[in-house]
Amino acid sequence: MGSLVGKVAVITGATGGIGRAIAQRFGAEGASLLLAGRRRESAESLLAELSDAGVKADFVLGDICADGFIDELAESARSRYGRVDSLVLNAGTISWGRLCEITPDQYDEMMNVNVRAPWMCVRRMHSLLTDDASVIATGSVSSFAIFPGEGVYCMTKAAIIQMVRTLALELADRRIRVNALCPGVIGGKGMSQNAFDTSDDPESELASVIAATPLRRVGRLDEVAAGALFLASDESSFMTGNNLILDGGIIIPRV
Repeated sequence: MGSLVGKVAVITGATGGIGRAIAQRFGAEGASLLLAGRRRESAESLLAELSDAGVKADFVLGDICADGFIDELAESARSRYGRVDSLVLNAGTISWGRLCEITPDQYDEMMNVNVRAPWMCVRRMHSLLTDDASVIATGSVSSFAIFPGEGVYCMTKAAIIQMVRTLALELADRRIRVNALCPGVIGGKGMSQNAFDTSDDPESELASVIAATPLRRVGRLDEVAAGALFLASDESSFMTGNNLILDGGIIIPRV
């Protein structure tokens, strides 16, 4: 414990399952937190939980794609902390549908939240990053594989991988590490659970995913948070431009 003592972490998408779990773990490891998300009730409960645990945390409430929101987040980081040691680009969204059935509005929303927003965050906050800082972008196993009904989402997550590689090269002269955190199907609150809940047969859908996963289970939120901690800490000090895949083996190539 304590691997992030004295560090400042900015986490977007902090009111969702993965973002909340990362905030909890980073706080437990001693980081001061600046969180962003758009669900007020979830933000308030998370701040209360962190405060009870003695974690210093602030929240900027709003839509990551709203005009001026990223500027507000960056200014909050500058005025409250003066620097950023870990920048976790976690906000994301998905609309389900075949590639030729997704509407232009759905396409734009996924591109704006999943690709444009993380790029804009780095563009706006790179000057606040300390030398030796860590940037973590949430990709997905969908960055590397195609899943039914996720065509456009897969496109956005594939773009994250190229953004990570480019930034890793461009920021290397400051020893800033940039990596992608790529979860598979994760149980508990979040995008994966939402997919199960809205399917016609959640139990059958879950059983199918488990059968396709070599470790025969879905992942846990705390396991994803542990991966994020590894990327934020000195334990990954020689790792940049890479992808940490946490998927139970679901995308291992098979014949």
